[in-house]
Amino acid sequence: MATVISVGNMKGGVGKTTTAVHLAQQLGRKGKTLLVDADEELQCAVYWRGGEFEGWTFDAIPFREFAPEKAAGYEYVVLDTKGNEQGNDLVSLARGSDLLVIPTKPDGLSATGLIRTLTPLVDAGVTNYRVLIVANVGGRGEELRDALAEQEVPVMTTLVRQSTAVGDAAERRLPLEAYTTNRYAKLVALDYGSVAREVLNDVR
Repeated sequence: MATVISVGNMKGGVGKTTTAVHLAQQLGRKGKTLLVDADEELQCAVYWRGGEFEGWTFDAIPFREFAPEKAAGYEYVVLDTKGNEQGNDLVSLARGSDLLVIPTKPDGLSATGLIRTLTPLVDAGVTNYRVLIVANVGGRGEELRDALAEQEVPVMTTLVRQSTAVGDAAERRLPLEAYTTNRYAKLVALDYGSVAREVLNDVR
């Protein structure tokens, strides 16, 4: 049976698709991986993966094409959720996954959205989730990570740095590791490699 890792947040614009794509790219080096894109309107993950780059390590399909039997033969399934889920959606998502990764940016608006996202999970007694801080600038990520840890919120040690390389790589339909004309792209790709190691430690 495949290990299911979902990436979700009630707030949009927090690096959800970037995280799903690069988590799948990293996990694809460990075992056969499928990314399922639940954003039926934009399908950003499927579009990004659909470029001509030959070094993608995972397959990607829209959610409407997914059925449980499609996971046969895959070691990992990464679900890029539609975004703007409601609390009950996230609780159901977490219960149907081995791990729910909740990306957030270290800014006030995103932090407010994070509180709204975490509240129904905490109220439902869900524990199989981890907060991931992305687009880190200066010491803001460290401050948020430490504050969450003090509140006993499960938070990943890895901080994913901010870089314009993310948007550029998406536009070129390349994984960050292959966007060689931007010197920061490789560093962000390495950050996601560290995220994948933390995820694997949590699901084993």
